[in-house]
Amino acid sequence: MLRAGVEPGPRYAKGYCGGNGFVILLDPDNRVPLSEAAARALCTPHTGLGGDGVLRLVRTARAGVPGLTRSEWFMDCRDPDGSRALMCAPGLGLAARYLTLVGLAPPGRMWIGTRVGDKRAAVGPDGRATMELLPPRVLGPSSATVDGRTLPGTAVSLGNLHLVCLLETPVAYVDLTRDLRLDVADYPRTTGVIVPDVGLSLVNVLPDGRLRVRVHEPGAGARRSCGTAVCAAAAAVQHTAGEWGTTIVESDCGPLSVTLEPNAPTLLSGAAGIAAEGVLDAGWLAAL
Repeated sequence: MLRAGVEPGPRYAKGYCGGNGFVILLDPDNRVPLSEAAARALCTPHTGLGGDGVLRLVRTARAGVPGLTRSEWFMDCRDPDGSRALMCAPGLGLAARYLTLVGLAPPGRMWIGTRVGDKRAAVGPDGRATMELLPPRVLGPSSATVDGRTLPGTAVSLGNLHLVCLLETPVAYVDLTRDLRLDVADYPRTTGVIVPDVGLSLVNVLPDGRLRVRVHEPGAGARRSCGTAVCAAAAAVQHTAGEWGTTIVESDCGPLSVTLEPNAPTLLSGAAGIAAEGVLDAGWLAAL
């Protein structure tokens, strides 16, 4: 129940998937003008709801995004700095989990629209979500300078680009909040990529073959996890070993699994859940 004098706004939920937490806004008719300032405020933990991004769910027929032919719902994904993201794999899994829980989509596999087309996700009876992503393309060697250290790595594309740096275990702490630079001259020239749009994954291969991944993302900075970054890390490790299969990646929200097979979609699986639901104050949102 809203307190007296509060103008009800859109429904929201706070949830998690794949090591990341998100704010979901349910906006079926595309009536919520979500500005960059509003998205930033929602992601701010002390004055908003806190999260690694905002997922605004709009019925595809009302979203006005061309090329979406299979999806009933469109996921308008925003990074913590308020900018629009093309896609977010954990966000895709959480959107599927939420739509299933509130009865807006049937359980099982579903299509969800993104800015890079229709993407498929599935929610199992145990609450784990599985997201289908593009097959990885291993592009070649590159490097990054992080915290004053030059780290060799491998460039991998899953629609967006990542530089995967395999580090020795154990490794001295690397501060991802300062002095981050990707080597323009060393990055594979065939990608035509704008270097600041490349994500960075620092990877430790644990003795049992599991991976521990730390991530720096454009528009988000240091993150606890990132779906495509985790998949890129698994792809780089499997490519180096010359063997495809399933890799387990440890995250702050439990283990993630990445399954890779030649000429097949990348499968990313992890726990997804909703921690809270409510209604935003329309006045607070409009003032941003």
